[in-house]
Amino acid sequence: MRIAIVDDDIRMYECLQTYFGELLGSSAELTYFKSGEDFLQTWQPDAFELIVLDIFMDKLTGMDVAREIRKTDSDVRIAFGTTSNEFASESYEVNACYYLHKPFDRERVKAMLDRIDLAQVEKERTIQLPDGKSVVLRDIIYADYAAHYTTLHCKYGKDIILRANLSEIEALLCGYPYFFIPSKGLIINFHEVDAQNADTFTMSNGSLIPISRRKAKEVTDAYSSFLFEQLRKGGKR
Repeated sequence: MRIAIVDDDIRMYECLQTYFGELLGSSAELTYFKSGEDFLQTWQPDAFELIVLDIFMDKLTGMDVAREIRKTDSDVRIAFGTTSNEFASESYEVNACYYLHKPFDRERVKAMLDRIDLAQVEKERTIQLPDGKSVVLRDIIYADYAAHYTTLHCKYGKDIILRANLSEIEALLCGYPYFFIPSKGLIINFHEVDAQNADTFTMSNGSLIPISRRKAKEVTDAYSSFLFEQLRKGGKR
């Protein structure tokens, strides 16, 4: 989960870094900004899934920054870190999802994460492809490569065909634990596996994806770890 922390007190960032690390593990990708100005200099839509804004900062306040964000991104989750409810009514204007009261503690951070529905955030996560278009990660069933073109086979709409090496797509997808390379020229989404046999995966669209004999144990271990993690989360795909 890509999270931006905008706070002029680095101690607040360090505190949140600890709690997000404990609650989200390696899936937490935190970026710190010491002011609203610094954040807006690099801000672009779809860069983050959650933005935690300090309300009281010099020059631009958290509310000022939130208004700028909403000019170009209506979906990103915004939470305010504050010691006061002074701006509670204005938070509706920017569709804030949570007021995270200071001093931060683990239970307050956990309550915020529960409120924003991480599972739904994960399902909505997008990436930008080499051709500039965006795709929802969880919509990809698998990717394959042939004759200088990579095809993303998707659940909804038409398949996406790119003139791109599979290594470029691997760099985009395989940083997420549910994407894996079972054999040369192929990347699969473990969420879309319906069945595994000794040498193939059956995908949700009926495609049979071969498992390299050389990588059989590595593939099986990775898929087993994925299934265990899904069970730990309650069995939701």
